[in-house]
Amino acid sequence: MSYKELYVDLETTGLNVQFDRICQIGIVLHDGTEWSTLINPLQSIAKDSTKIHGITDEMVENAPTIQDISDRLIHSLEEADVFIAYNFSFDFQFLQAELYRARNYLLKESKFIFIDPYRIFKKMYPRNLANAYKFYTGKEFLNAHDALEDIKATKEILDKQKEFYADLFAKPLEQVAAETAGDTNIIGKWFEKVENGNYKFRHGKHKGEFIGLEHKSYLKWIYGLDDTTMSEKIFIGTLI
Repeated sequence: MSYKELYVDLETTGLNVQFDRICQIGIVLHDGTEWSTLINPLQSIAKDSTKIHGITDEMVENAPTIQDISDRLIHSLEEADVFIAYNFSFDFQFLQAELYRARNYLLKESKFIFIDPYRIFKKMYPRNLANAYKFYTGKEFLNAHDALEDIKATKEILDKQKEFYADLFAKPLEQVAAETAGDTNIIGKWFEKVENGNYKFRHGKHKGEFIGLEHKSYLKWIYGLDDTTMSEKIFIGTLI
């Protein structure tokens, strides 16, 4: 089977997907095309974030907004069936939230197979991106926290992992994803799908319980929390 892979890396104004915004995106398409851009987040970039990625408010002042690039971004996402990012859930949740705010567009995880070199590496040998790059390529990673350079490094790591772990990648990508990225039916901390197709709470006072009608008020409470992901809200919306 032929897959269309999409490699993504984001830099953001902070870590809270509800309140923070994307300020840079880097993408490598399945045909090898690369594109990246700074993004005007229409809010200040936290100083702690600037210390990490080096992007300042002045640098993004005249950059396009997420609305400006949304057509190209959505087209890239819709062409792909494999979503690849280093610590993918962070990038996916930010894209999900930003595209919903900008275009009322629902980016659904059910469309993708998720492959995460970070989780593969963590499973095999836990380290950060720079150490993973050095471990697999033998080279020092000199341009960390530039979105395009980060995702190009991620692609190099995955290419090496395919060589190193030939037995793992001999399996269908769906199985590789299941063994490394884990359960991606609903991205977030609250819910998990079990073998019979039902869902349980993975977090909170009802942890381990099957979700039922008696939990409706509790689900509404989860929906209103600041850190509830877009995926979780979409799922809750089908139940209440």
